[in-house]
Amino acid sequence: MSVEGTTIVDGAIFFSRTYDEALALVVEAREYLLGPGKMAVRQMTPEVSFYYATESLRLTTRLTECMSWLMFQRAISEGEITPEEGQAEECHLQYQSTCLTETNDRLMAELPDGLASLLARSEALYRRIDRLDKQAMEAFKTA
Repeated sequence: MSVEGTTIVDGAIFFSRTYDEALALVVEAREYLLGPGKMAVRQMTPEVSFYYATESLRLTTRLTECMSWLMFQRAISEGEITPEEGQAEECHLQYQSTCLTETNDRLMAELPDGLASLLARSEALYRRIDRLDKQAMEAFKTA
């Protein structure tokens, strides 16, 4: 089975583009939040500033979850942990309720384009990894 540069073989996930994409997003988010984002937040109303902080935390949570999951998959594929160990709860996505919560459209429209873009791309990546996680769990059960 293959999904966007990621293959499931015997319950283990092998990936390339997904990992590279996630890592690039982590670097981009860090640069944005420490640079342009930090400057933009200074000119926001308190309400929008609070929403900016909330969505920035959602962004970092999504990216942390994605990288953690991908690192566990790499550990499985390189034999550092067994596929059975990779089924532990901490090896799967844990914060779907935070990462996939509905947003406030009115306040979202007030956020800088840079953050809005990062949020959209991180959500797409998170949803893709959520699907891969479910597929990996299913593949493990049937292996």
